[in-house]
Amino acid sequence: LSRNSFATKISGPPTFGDVNLLIITDAHSWIAGHNHDDHNPMLNAGYGEIASAVAHVKDMAATDGKDVFFVNNGDHVEGSGLSDASMYLPPYIHGFNLFPLIQLMPFDALTIGNHDLYDDSTVTFMQESGFVESWGGRYLTSNTRNASTGKTIGSKYTVLSGPNSGVKIMLFGFLYHMTDSCDTVVVEDPAQVVKEAWFTAALDDALKQDIDSLVILSHMDLEDRNVGVIQAAIRGHSNAAAELPLVFVTGHTHYRGFNKIDSFGSSFEAGHYLDTLGWISFNLNPTSPAENGTAVADDIYFDFSYVDANMEVLYDFTNTTADTFDTDSGLGIRTAIDGAVAELGLREVLGCPTQNYSYTAALGAQDSLYDLYMDVIVPNAVFDIPTGTGLVPYQLTSTGTLRYDIYAPTFYYDDVFAIAPFSNVFLYFSRLSGSELLEVSDAVGGGSERVQTVRNPLKWEQESTMPAFIGGPGPVNTSTTYDLFFSDYDESAIVGAIAAVRGVSKEDVTAALVPWRSDRESEDFVDTTLCWSKNVADLWPC
Repeated sequence: LSRNSFATKISGPPTFGDVNLLIITDAHSWIAGHNHDDHNPMLNAGYGEIASAVAHVKDMAATDGKDVFFVNNGDHVEGSGLSDASMYLPPYIHGFNLFPLIQLMPFDALTIGNHDLYDDSTVTFMQESGFVESWGGRYLTSNTRNASTGKTIGSKYTVLSGPNSGVKIMLFGFLYHMTDSCDTVVVEDPAQVVKEAWFTAALDDALKQDIDSLVILSHMDLEDRNVGVIQAAIRGHSNAAAELPLVFVTGHTHYRGFNKIDSFGSSFEAGHYLDTLGWISFNLNPTSPAENGTAVADDIYFDFSYVDANMEVLYDFTNTTADTFDTDSGLGIRTAIDGAVAELGLREVLGCPTQNYSYTAALGAQDSLYDLYMDVIVPNAVFDIPTGTGLVPYQLTSTGTLRYDIYAPTFYYDDVFAIAPFSNVFLYFSRLSGSELLEVSDAVGGGSERVQTVRNPLKWEQESTMPAFIGGPGPVNTSTTYDLFFSDYDESAIVGAIAAVRGVSKEDVTAALVPWRSDRESEDFVDTTLCWSKNVADLWPC
């Protein structure tokens, strides 16, 4: 098992095997590249440049009689303004500007991610806009169904055939067993889906067609239990399937990693936020002599590398220069992306911070982004209008709320969505005593006994521990009565904790909740994203 092997980087053009995959996972709409120097080397390539790189690699493979398949492993939305600025413009849909840009990319197959499934409007748009249909059966959702029709959102599987080598791969698209999706979809347990007749029939078909390899686009961690479940179902199908080359293209957990899962299979995760173009390659039918001289099946060696989304690295990887790298298609995609960035005003400078802030910095550190959020941002943008109860406002938030750092000296409008992409609205529960508030905080994970490690996947050496939930501003006074604020994403956990502390039903607590400034048509509207843009200019004037 290899995790976050940033040293395992490709140098020079790739060596082609019989099966070759290029991989993007968890791009989260960072398709324009990175605005800040947040990684070494700088991540200055976007989807246009990736498209050019893929074209060059495919051309190089063709000269060797080989093929390269380019796949995307889901989580397209929630991460930059190209996805999320549209939540503040009619028709208020995550990905409204993004999905048409993704359609320009030369992906051979794609799957869906959990972030693509949190909003009904996003799922509906993907289907009704023609995005899913545009992939011609290559948008794969093996266990994600439309709740109304019962049909999978995309195809259950597909077969790709290399035009140069004739290599054939069968691909599926599985999401982990997500239970908190929007109502438009149902995500089925992979452990049940692999028992269904269609999955067995697909494996039968793979063997009849002499498929060379199975590729499972798997929006789940490379060690997720469902990787083992799907692997076992395939290996247990037949003797032939037991030795069929198998690659799980994994993701979701935002790091780089590789795992050899058996003699003929691997699991490979290729970063996030367009920091990585993943490469995995292997040869078919390796053999070694047995004692009696008869050749027997041998372990497959999987050659894998992480290609930084950096222009100099891509020149090296594709054996090109700055003068020969760009393709017409890649330039067209870059032009379209730049046009959308300009249309949405994402490069507008909102403020000029005087220092960096990190969402992985420990609470109490001078560069803690969570301290800034709880002690400054929320009081200035959420509590600036009184509730009318006369009570002290206080917020609890889960420590998955913030997703990116602030970099001095420039704060762009796009940074609002990188830091807080989820657009969750606020609610509050009134008249909670200080002692009750401390019990609620402890119950949801705000106490010292329940901490989690928080890492920045762009700078893996940076990590800290913090509670699952934090509160603010300031410490809780047990003699004070509070209005407890939280986002709708954290509603279930906090409502359950309040109900337990009060000894009442969750329904009673829910009935007492007050939505706070949640009308998008109102000038007073605020949410977990917009509260940042309301503060930046005043905090850090340029």
